[in-house]
Amino acid sequence: MTELFVHAKVLIDGVSDTPKFDQLISIEDDKIKAIEDYHEIQENVIEVNTITPGFFNCHVHILYPVGFDSKKEFSLIEKIFYAQKHCREYLQSGVTFIRVVGTEENYDLQIKEAIQNDVIQGPHMYCAGKVICMTGGHGWQEGIEADGKGACLKAVRTQLKSGLDLIKMMATGGVMTKGVEPGNAQFSVEEMKVMIDEAHKAERKTATHAQGLQGIKNALYAGIDSIEHGCFLDEECLELMKKTKYILSPYPLRSSMYY
Repeated sequence: MTELFVHAKVLIDGVSDTPKFDQLISIEDDKIKAIEDYHEIQENVIEVNTITPGFFNCHVHILYPVGFDSKKEFSLIEKIFYAQKHCREYLQSGVTFIRVVGTEENYDLQIKEAIQNDVIQGPHMYCAGKVICMTGGHGWQEGIEADGKGACLKAVRTQLKSGLDLIKMMATGGVMTKGVEPGNAQFSVEEMKVMIDEAHKAERKTATHAQGLQGIKNALYAGIDSIEHGCFLDEECLELMKKTKYILSPYPLRSSMYY
């Protein structure tokens, strides 16, 4: 049994309305055993100014450098090294959970497994794998192309078969796909509803890349769980999101590459 104590001068526990001061955290075999007011301990005490719960990053693309040139091609080895680098940097910055919203060939699942098996260090991962898009739609190079309700249903079931945590679909175009307009709607309400219902049936959440207004509305009317980006949403969208508890993940261009 390994026991460690941490003296937190300031503790933000994520539950209380205000911080707590001079707290003693007892850790046994890498698990928190107790949190109490500080008192003298003779050994294995670490002094820390401020402790918070781990942060969540809810929109991550793990295989590429931030802000990369979309015209540049990366080898698989380069992508692996970037993934390992990002995983390490997330932990170093206090991020203990990431939501990966799109990788080719479901590589994020393999990275997740490598972390779970202690092959590399990294945060907990919630994986979407290959995105689902219309033929020639945003992200088609690394996603699954589907047109019509039947093909969309098949695509979702294929991803569920792979063990993904999240189903990601493309409601609009995006800046990273040549010949596609970011503001234009792509999947219809009916196509997205089929995919969302099937994901929910398997107790999976859904997310959509959505920049243009009509595509955002289509996704909301279909029952999506989270809107990624939401650049041109309006008051109607905001009111609908407040009523239905839909989530907006408003990530900037440089960090997420609008994908």
